[in-house]
Amino acid sequence: EYMENDTQGLLNDEFDYAIDNLKEQGLLKEDKTETDRDDLINIVGNLVKEPEMVEIRDNKNESLQVANFTIVSNDENGKKNYHRCSAYADKSKDVENYKQGDFVKIFGQAKTTIGDDGKEYTNIRILSSKLLKAKEQSKDKLEKKESILGAMKRFKEEGKEKSGGKSDKSRGNER
Repeated sequence: EYMENDTQGLLNDEFDYAIDNLKEQGLLKEDKTETDRDDLINIVGNLVKEPEMVEIRDNKNESLQVANFTIVSNDENGKKNYHRCSAYADKSKDVENYKQGDFVKIFGQAKTTIGDDGKEYTNIRILSSKLLKAKEQSKDKLEKKESILGAMKRFKEEGKEKSGGKSDKSRGNER
């Protein structure tokens, strides 16, 4: 129908209607098992567990290192969102030392597919990642940090020990 109508251009709205019409007639079939949407995405969150390191073969039958892991983040409403992530080749070396609970920022390409069961699955291919705060670092800081009141109390006690517990009566005598 499109080819017979010479008044239609490729960017004409009629072209979309012609495609929809062909789909309805069953002359044009669409693969509904997999729908891809490629989007770039930034996520900041915590690792659910340590990355799983896997070795796979690429299309040239060469060995390729892959790190698979999940990040949990909160949306605007406070709802937890889980993001399945994969880091390939050199990017996998960047994340292989991450630990469960580490706070990370990742930038990647989200690929959403619809499986055979009809559910939507999203996997993020890591383009870059950054460790913002390691779980061990935050524990150490919490243990080492002393409260201000505790520091003041310690300072007063140290001052008493230096003076030997003597009061400042000598100052009154000098005046």
